Amino acid sequence: MIATTRIPRAKVVFEYSSANEPVARVQPGETVLVETRWAYGEHAVREGDDLSILDSSRCDPLSGPIYVEGAEPGDSLLVHIDHIELVGQGGQGIIPGLGILPWANLPVHMFTPHEGRIEWLRGIVMETRPNLGCIGVAPPGDPVSSIWPGDFGGNMDTRYVCAGSVVELPVFHPGALLVMGDCHQIQGDGELCGVAPETDSDVTLRCEVARGTGLKRPRILAQSRFMTIASAPTLEEAVRLATADMIEALVAKGMTADEAYLLTAIKADAEICQVVDPWMTARVAMDRDFYESL
Repeated sequence: MIATTRIPRAKVVFEYSSANEPVARVQPGETVLVETRWAYGEHAVREGDDLSILDSSRCDPLSGPIYVEGAEPGDSLLVHIDHIELVGQGGQGIIPGLGILPWANLPVHMFTPHEGRIEWLRGIVMETRPNLGCIGVAPPGDPVSSIWPGDFGGNMDTRYVCAGSVVELPVFHPGALLVMGDCHQIQGDGELCGVAPETDSDVTLRCEVARGTGLKRPRILAQSRFMTIASAPTLEEAVRLATADMIEALVAKGMTADEAYLLTAIKADAEICQVVDPWMTARVAMDRDFYESL
């Protein structure tokens, strides 16, 4: 698909906020190419650099915002991610206090993608699987730092925010004000040490607007899975919210709430997205074929 609008990676913000002026206005269905900057932002990180010196307020730069014509509060914004192209090298190290375990600083290692693979440490070769750590809209209240997740999406570090997925986000302000960034060459569930190989990227996407859905929190329709996403101060609360959202999605298909809750114990999986950001993020997921057959 040929993009009719390009969002340059020079146009970034560091908050999810309705005060951010849109850098572009797009029509639903229009193909857009969004250039994103790596999570290190303006820091010129190189092989062997110390990540403990990073200014967190200038990390996770967000490209945008994009104003989607016709999106109004109470609607849903459906972001179709068609392709994510990795740009340049990716860098991974350890920032003390960021991961799930207490750990000393570990300098950056740089990895160059080639033909869909990177050569990691000790000569281990692995296929890349690009995902956006951050994608979200302007939240309903005060501005929120780019490193936070929430009901608006944000820094969810969900590996299913990838090519072939549709990310559904609640709209709180006219135009939604979509932003994104924090691409990874590859990331496992939890992002346990706090830093996956961070990279610039070019993201090709299209947006649609679903009217009057009243969506509370993000959902993702991946190639093989349907999932509800929630972020909260604790992982338990995030799972509780995501479960309630899955029940709501099943009720919308004609089930009673009792039936839907019973079904979650049989066909839904509680899974971890990330445990290293200020709030925890979890998903409740179900096979897409089964969900769509209901």
